[in-house]
Amino acid sequence: MGQTRKRHYDRYTLEFKKMVVKLANNPAVMAREVADTLGLHPVMVYRWQMEGRKGELRGNPYVDQKEPEKKKVAKPRKSDREKESEKKLRAAEKHIRKLERELANREDELDLLKKAERFFVRTK
Repeated sequence: MGQTRKRHYDRYTLEFKKMVVKLANNPAVMAREVADTLGLHPVMVYRWQMEGRKGELRGNPYVDQKEPEKKKVAKPRKSDREKESEKKLRAAEKHIRKLERELANREDELDLLKKAERFFVRTK
């Protein structure tokens, strides 16, 4: 039988939690962005905000009073707004290419009609 591995849980001080809640409560900043930059799960930040509102926010007594190290984030995630704006941009570029093709076809048709008009004028 396989052995179970001991899980590693990050522990945070009360000061660190208060700082995160203060940053997340700023109206100009989204809680998800705070979580991403600090390497936290967004649910953790929301839970700390809720505990802060209720006055139940506590630090871990087994943690040294220094700040935990930030987790290394390989690639910053794009926010939902950025993803949506990129999607709209790609759709607009696709639409522009379609319209340019249609315009080129119309110009070719117009040139062909002009030539045909000159041809039929001569034959009368």
